[in-house]
Amino acid sequence: MSGEITGPRRWHELRWLVDSVLRTDGLEWDQPRVAYTLRPMGVDARPDFAVAQSRISKFADITPVFTELAGRREAKAVAAEDAGREVTAREHYFHAALLYASAEWPIWADTAELVELDDKKNRCYGAYARLADHYVERVEIPFGDGFIPAWFHLPVGYEGGRLPTVIACGGMDAPKELNVNLYGDKLLARGFAVLSFDGPGQGEAPIRGVKFTPTAWVDAGEAVVGWCRARAEVDAERIVGFGLSFGSYWMTQIAATQPSLRGCAVGLVCHEPGGHMIFEAASPSFKARYMWMSGLEHDEDAFDAMAKEIDLRPVISEMRVPWLVIAGDEDELSPVEHSYELARDSGGPSPMLVYQQGRHALSLPTPSVALGPNWLTYSADWLLDRVDGVPAEDYVDYVLPTGEIERRPHPRELS
Repeated sequence: MSGEITGPRRWHELRWLVDSVLRTDGLEWDQPRVAYTLRPMGVDARPDFAVAQSRISKFADITPVFTELAGRREAKAVAAEDAGREVTAREHYFHAALLYASAEWPIWADTAELVELDDKKNRCYGAYARLADHYVERVEIPFGDGFIPAWFHLPVGYEGGRLPTVIACGGMDAPKELNVNLYGDKLLARGFAVLSFDGPGQGEAPIRGVKFTPTAWVDAGEAVVGWCRARAEVDAERIVGFGLSFGSYWMTQIAATQPSLRGCAVGLVCHEPGGHMIFEAASPSFKARYMWMSGLEHDEDAFDAMAKEIDLRPVISEMRVPWLVIAGDEDELSPVEHSYELARDSGGPSPMLVYQQGRHALSLPTPSVALGPNWLTYSADWLLDRVDGVPAEDYVDYVLPTGEIERRPHPRELS
């Protein structure tokens, strides 16, 4: 790890075990980060990650290896642009930005190296934005003494008028650059504008001083929705939310306090009150990063006290926004029963898409995930129905290992 070593006691006690598991299981020992980073990049980025996996044998290798790979891609982008090959340059810049983001992930301290890597990531993504096949704008939404960083995307071929808009966030390890694909993005393809942002504690935000607190995302939601409403491209009556992993918690906070949203889809859930599984039973890398995200990397006891406030139950009954929950029934980071309970208690429609034997990331080769509906497509279609005025309903679509969907009673019907 670059910079000062901080974080939970378990991280220091089990560091030898993390390195041992990383040598045997590779980069995805705690989560399928290669898979979720490749999703927006496409197959052309597979060689970069194959090289990374072959060269990384311990935690300390992650930042230098990804920094080197990112620099290589950036150099290729500059050379391609100098040669007048703008499409090639665009792709290299995009890949470089996400590789720099991968290099940033293991740095859980406020260091000069982290700032430098984030500046390089922004530089490359900004160059991609300049050459992209659709309009992409860097956005800094005022927030307290700092700002919420974001990228605003308009669909390919946009020629004016107001669009339905998605405010989108990833999870604690997925910055805003991962939320919109290089090509073939499912939200842009359906005519949505997308504001992809890093909220308090996430991605770039904590590097610029905006840390997580249990209520910070409520205030961030107000700022983000307000920014959207002020844009000429946004149909203020057709804004929806989309959040993944810990973003399933954060975006639900926003939906519960922004009743004008037409819908909210969340997946790969983090709904357990207090987060015991993710912070105390899973790899200590999760807690180490979240402590830094909260500005509490030096005080585990203070973090533990704060984590008790990570709880959607106080707000869920007041939420009237239609709320789609996508989860695996064997989620190792957030037991699915907590999501069922929230759906039961939600103040508005709360349909669910649940994959049998699905783990947190809904990754392959789980049969229900491989053969069932693509959950990104499902959520994009569901959000499109919401902005088109189709009423939402309560149900549980349970995906069997055959890929078939079994419609099951909603938790409200069983209570």
